[in-house]
Amino acid sequence: MLKSFSKYKKALLIGIGGGADIIGTIPTKLHLESFGIKCILGGLPWERYSIDPFPGPRPFDQIVNVTNINDSFCWANEKTQTEDGLLFSESKVSKVLKEKILLVNIFNSSSKIAKDLKEFCKKNKIDLIVGVDVGGDVMAKGDEPGLSSPLADSIMLSALKKVETSVDTKIAVLGYGSDGELEPSELNNSLSIISKKKGLIGMLGINVDSQRIMKKLIAKIETDASRIPTLAFSGTYGLSKIRRGRIEIDIHPFSQITVYIKTNVIFKDISLSAKLIHNSSNIWESNNILLKNGFKTELDFEIKKHLTSLEDIR
Repeated sequence: MLKSFSKYKKALLIGIGGGADIIGTIPTKLHLESFGIKCILGGLPWERYSIDPFPGPRPFDQIVNVTNINDSFCWANEKTQTEDGLLFSESKVSKVLKEKILLVNIFNSSSKIAKDLKEFCKKNKIDLIVGVDVGGDVMAKGDEPGLSSPLADSIMLSALKKVETSVDTKIAVLGYGSDGELEPSELNNSLSIISKKKGLIGMLGINVDSQRIMKKLIAKIETDASRIPTLAFSGTYGLSKIRRGRIEIDIHPFSQITVYIKTNVIFKDISLSAKLIHNSSNIWESNNILLKNGFKTELDFEIKKHLTSLEDIR
């Protein structure tokens, strides 16, 4: 048990990479609730392109059945969807857990998100924020050849770094390598640096209760990376194909572990991408900065995919 978390009263757990990252909040949620800590779950309205053929996250003005909070946040429920009928992973989580979910407007700058997040936490008496990444690409230094989706993680890491002046924040990584972007050696190298900088808080495995809830969610939400921890907990071991057979990953006992890291250490000593976009004005500027510095991004991939599909239609 990570007793260092027991001092908190109310926590916000955000899946920072979009898609099914919100499923990765479940082990942390149950752990914190065992201390009597109330938890709110959050995520980004950004599904993988194979699920939502709209390039990038969905703007708030394209989303219906929400309760607006401010420019950066709104409450989602089981009926929250896009105007063209797409239900988000967060909507499906809301239905299973029977609780409202916080959506983050990732189009905003990290400074704007941080400002609105501070106000939200003050109003709702939240004293801990945990940004949850499934797979571990938030631990990328920036020179890893397989890194392909650093944009959302970088914006949210930057925002959480800025929030730290008012609210304690942590980064949690579930499913070490389960998204197939970073090699085990690259993840191990980053974690070694984090440990040497005294940034490692601890680790936590899935238990039978979190496994049960995660499997309920996975039955309704299409995901590869968030399924891997449940497979590891059930005893699956060895190589497995994800992303419809395009990527091969190694499932092992460590795949079901959540690693907790100090936000300031991963920002300062690991993530070049988060530092590069720290002062950008919106997602488009952040994306351009990363592209100019040699990064591949998920937004650029989806835009190109969308343009190719339009050409095929013609």
